[in-house]
Amino acid sequence: MYMSLLDIVLHAMGERSGDEVLFKNAIARLDRAIILTGGDRYADFLQDTIEGVQNRYLPLDNVQAFSTVAISQATESSLSSPATLPLASNPIPSIPAPSLSSFQRKHSRHPFVIKAYASDWPALTNHPWGSPEYLRQVGGRGRVVPVEIGSDYRTSEWTQELMDWEEFLDKIFKPAESSQPKLYLAQHSLLRQFPSLQRDMEIPPYVYSALDSSDDWVTYRPPMNDERLVINAWLGPQNTMSPAHFDPYFNCFVQVVGRKTVWIAPPSVADFMYASGENVKNTSQVDVFAEDTASATREWPEFARRVVPQAMSVVLEPEDMLFLPPGWWHAMRSEELSFSVSFWF
Repeated sequence: MYMSLLDIVLHAMGERSGDEVLFKNAIARLDRAIILTGGDRYADFLQDTIEGVQNRYLPLDNVQAFSTVAISQATESSLSSPATLPLASNPIPSIPAPSLSSFQRKHSRHPFVIKAYASDWPALTNHPWGSPEYLRQVGGRGRVVPVEIGSDYRTSEWTQELMDWEEFLDKIFKPAESSQPKLYLAQHSLLRQFPSLQRDMEIPPYVYSALDSSDDWVTYRPPMNDERLVINAWLGPQNTMSPAHFDPYFNCFVQVVGRKTVWIAPPSVADFMYASGENVKNTSQVDVFAEDTASATREWPEFARRVVPQAMSVVLEPEDMLFLPPGWWHAMRSEELSFSVSFWF
């Protein structure tokens, strides 16, 4: 007789309905399978089992109306967005949303921003990703997510761990003490782990444009999964930062909650980016957000002379989309609590 994974889990637990810790541990184990393997073959199977345990033994208490305070505050604060960064001489151009054919012919080789691109996404309206209540409901109880601990992955203090989803939300949505390390859910397939989030956004049509490599990045290859697409979530509090680095894919990066400052430079400046070394050759040692240009010039003279004149920056506001071709150096800093989603293709 066929038994579902849920039947097996519940049978092994002996139907001990009062043992909440036991059921949370079971869900955490299933989440680890999704996180560590990507859940490609058995994602639906694992999700159904998790939802079965949650519905039967770990229901959400007192589901609240979704607050949109975080989104409203982010929109108002964008009125005072900072100007171009000291270590970037140019703004990233903004353009109207191009047609797919126009994107392929004219716009796929250089970065650009589309303002208010995601204005009609449910993630910004009736399913607000800026609401801790909504995000808590999306995951449910007992879920765990991979979290970076520390402000900079180039340092020895930085680490990663699996953290309870509700605990993570509580910590990032409340003012943190200065002595507490930064928490950042970064480059994680959260929309695969929490599939209902997929209904809150739309995949940009540009990811289906079947682009070829360019002179700037002749080694380009699309992601090797069946979809030729990798969707990652980026969720963290104010001042979470990704240092200057490059990725091998085209990227449509959509800012959903909060503002994010972005610094970019073309692949041609790679020799002057002072890459960190053996383990992180795609990451620069330079603090591109530094305010002291004189110090940066002394410490990184070739960067100041060769990179800064070509570098660009922008402050992404909620609803904005940034397009980046492969190989472009980029760094990002959250100006407040921030939720972004990237589409690598």
